[in-house]
Amino acid sequence: MPLITATPDSLQLGRFTLRILTASDWHLEQELSRDEDVIRWTLFPPYLSADNARRRVERAAAARRENLLARYALCDGDQVLGTAGISSTVHDTPEIMYALLPAGRGRGAATAAARGLSDWALAGGFPTVVLRTIVGNVQSEAVARRAGFRPIRTERQSQRRRPVEMLFWTRSRGGGPRSGITAG
Repeated sequence: MPLITATPDSLQLGRFTLRILTASDWHLEQELSRDEDVIRWTLFPPYLSADNARRRVERAAAARRENLLARYALCDGDQVLGTAGISSTVHDTPEIMYALLPAGRGRGAATAAARGLSDWALAGGFPTVVLRTIVGNVQSEAVARRAGFRPIRTERQSQRRRPVEMLFWTRSRGGGPRSGITAG
């Protein structure tokens, strides 16, 4: 199911900014795909070629036009720290995702992105937003908690054809402090 409303081109999250991915962000996709922590702890495809990274950004743009997904570059000023996004799901509950480069970790950027995107979705009419982490990813679990998400269940899923235990988190309207986001 599509997202209820069109996603903004940008969100200002305190000192951090989310700006919609552009064709020139294929380098970011490729860099993330080569980071061992991103490979280990996310569903992000590993070791993308330049062509595959370009296609991934193109697919994200096409999905956004259909109101199914919005992927953003997560920035601190001019420095790109990683990516974050929101996607529709078959259960009408948007899902938040993020992946950061090493220079972006430990700065509060992932928390700001998860909180800001979930605030946007909740303010737009969704009653609940979800986020998934691979069990054992304590850094991402801490991000989810700080962003106001609560763990609800685990489920076995596939990560590159091998089973992993995923922890599902939810955040609901009225379930925590607002981030004071500004949409652009």
